[in-house]
Amino acid sequence: MKKILITGSEGLIGTKLKNHFSNKFKVLTLDISLGHDLTNEEFVKQYFIDNSDIYGVIILHAFNPVPTKNSVKIEPIDVPLNEIKDYLNVNVVSAFDVCKNFIKNNKFGKIINVSSLYGEVAPKHHIYNNFTKHIGYGLSKSSVVMMTKYLATYYPEYNINTVVLGGVYQEGLDSKFLSGYNSNTPKKRMMDINEVTSCFDFLLDENSSYVTGTEIKVDGGWTAW
Repeated sequence: MKKILITGSEGLIGTKLKNHFSNKFKVLTLDISLGHDLTNEEFVKQYFIDNSDIYGVIILHAFNPVPTKNSVKIEPIDVPLNEIKDYLNVNVVSAFDVCKNFIKNNKFGKIINVSSLYGEVAPKHHIYNNFTKHIGYGLSKSSVVMMTKYLATYYPEYNINTVVLGGVYQEGLDSKFLSGYNSNTPKKRMMDINEVTSCFDFLLDENSSYVTGTEIKVDGGWTAW
């Protein structure tokens, strides 16, 4: 049975993908809640040395606080630079480190990076209630798209793509945000967690071998407007 690795495996989407692929692949998991620090360069390096022959990796781990009823609004021009660095360190530098070590220890395979609609377009700031989507998130997730293109064109023996996800519905979201999000999406709703798996099925399929260096958007049409 082929092995795939999911980073951020214990989150909302990671858990769904882990369960979804458990009958088709041997699923390896990495997550901060399991004690794995993916910002630790030595840990990541040693992990891939110890776990070679991996067919594909899904890079899901990310720093992304979501708006809740107790969220606080912070002006982008007042954001401390250390917060920008936190987003970049997890969402870009750590993701690149996983890509780098996968490529070093596997002669071919599939890498699926995960970005966001906010890596493609700016947030619609008016839908947030006393909350501003952190500029660090958009900066980091747009970098993921370019990282994918760069690596895919330099290492054509691998299939390296980005899945651009829209918002997934979950309990506890601010009602004003939810209403605003729905009204700005052609599908008029957030994504159901069960709708997230098909794009990963496609990219992990052996027959998707000619798909590389691109983005697959699963956002209900958000970025089409």
